[in-house]
Amino acid sequence: MMNMLFYTHSGWRYIVILVVVVAIIKMLIGWFGKQSWSRFDQILGVATPIVIDIQWLLGIVLWLMGPAAWFHNRGSVTVWEHMVTMTLALAAGHIGWSRAKRATTDQGKFQNAAIGFLVAGLLVGVGVARITGVM
Repeated sequence: MMNMLFYTHSGWRYIVILVVVVAIIKMLIGWFGKQSWSRFDQILGVATPIVIDIQWLLGIVLWLMGPAAWFHNRGSVTVWEHMVTMTLALAAGHIGWSRAKRATTDQGKFQNAAIGFLVAGLLVGVGVARITGVM
């Protein structure tokens, strides 16, 4: 069970990275290209926090069920850094999307989503780099 959960969490990160990168690019193009908000933008905006949510939940379940050894024998500080960083990424994605939904103009929607998803993406990158030992 732990192995499956660990590999699911490890594999899902690639989906998170893909969706977040696509969302950032699309929102930046929409913002700077002064595009109209489309159904695809809406779907991408909803999907981005959801894929981060799934990854975060997998990580929390993994943390609750398993020892810190699952984290490549990193120290407890690294494990806590990873958890805090990913929780901040989750919050950034949700805040960006929430602000985008409340925006009254298409440019405001793109701007808020782009900034929120960019911050979330950077935090995910830092969190993955820290837990894998790259940083």
